[in-house]
Amino acid sequence: MMPEGKHRNGQKASTPRIIGIIIFRILAVGAWLFALLFIIAGFQVNLLGVIFGVIVAAVLAFVGLVLWVIGDMVKDPGKIRAERLAAQAAKDPGIVIDTDNEHERQRASNGRWDGRANPGHAQPNDETSPALAGVEVEDGEALASAHRETGQSSTLARTISPSPIIIPPKTLSVSATRETETVSGSYPATIYVYDPRPILKLKEGRAEKISVVTRPITLKSRLNGRQWRSGVDDGYAVEYKGKPFGVLFNHIAVIHIRAILESGAKNVELVAMRQGWYQTGVPEIYVMVPTLEEAKESETGNASLKEYEQRQAYGADVVAATAIFRVSENNWNGPRIPDEGFIAFEATVEQLPVPEGSQAKPHFALKSGGVLLSEITARSTAAYFASEPLVGKRLKILVSRYYTSLTIEAYEI
Repeated sequence: MMPEGKHRNGQKASTPRIIGIIIFRILAVGAWLFALLFIIAGFQVNLLGVIFGVIVAAVLAFVGLVLWVIGDMVKDPGKIRAERLAAQAAKDPGIVIDTDNEHERQRASNGRWDGRANPGHAQPNDETSPALAGVEVEDGEALASAHRETGQSSTLARTISPSPIIIPPKTLSVSATRETETVSGSYPATIYVYDPRPILKLKEGRAEKISVVTRPITLKSRLNGRQWRSGVDDGYAVEYKGKPFGVLFNHIAVIHIRAILESGAKNVELVAMRQGWYQTGVPEIYVMVPTLEEAKESETGNASLKEYEQRQAYGADVVAATAIFRVSENNWNGPRIPDEGFIAFEATVEQLPVPEGSQAKPHFALKSGGVLLSEITARSTAAYFASEPLVGKRLKILVSRYYTSLTIEAYEI
């Protein structure tokens, strides 16, 4: 099998690349022709014209040279890259040139985890050879060479490390109680009726439950023929006994309903009341929705309930944490923590040895499954003193985001 680098060099240029080469060549030749014309025109005027013509010709000649070089780069970018690497190797003999696996070796040496560079930790790859799974390799270049010798794909040339032990949350029946939420408040908001037929039998002044329509629908007004479409127009459509009839446009109520649905509720109900007629054959319908203050208070309560359910899913709802501390996001080498909620890990804290002759305090390593999640130094005073009693203990840690820091709650297992 032909090596990858040689195979690339032997490939013919694609049609777009050929067109690009021709365009840059034409532009370069055109610039040089203009330069020649300026010199000739300058000699036909006077000495000042000659000087001006020479200056303009020099500029155009330089532009033509640049365009010609760009054409070379379009023709064979690999050759330009190889020449640049050769120049670097001439300056530094320690540089080893391997154009076939330069990109793979760079990714292997840098390491990636969830899109952020973390030396020594690579993103798990389902395509990795089973024989290499769980093996930590520090020399990405040696691994790349081994793969070339065995004929394996160069995409395997990356650092492979253990994965942190993530504790999955338990499935709770508590979430089922929040399947339906009822919106209530002190402000009467108008429902704009598009199809009055489903609500003609509503009794005057009697409170009835109506539901928010979450499926895609289109309503057409029986008064003026205008259409309302979910996902395109503002507001939420509402229905009575499964039959859509109108739209709620109240801005505060719409935002509040959206927050309820995003928090996990499957159905949202409103308390509606009929009060007279908008016009003949079209009832006037109002629903009670929250004011801005009432909506904020309700959403805060829902957020607290959601956090409690998450803690309950990890068994941390009634047990006090052994230690709580924060680390900066730059000092976190594990998976990315979501903006909301927790990720739980099985972890340990180890005391790292102090270099001989050093008077510095020892560092503490927070690890999970052999992966260094965070290294805590004495500069982080609160985190340092909170970590010291955890050394040697088997822990369950809950990690959540707090602005640009991460909050770590440690529980003894």
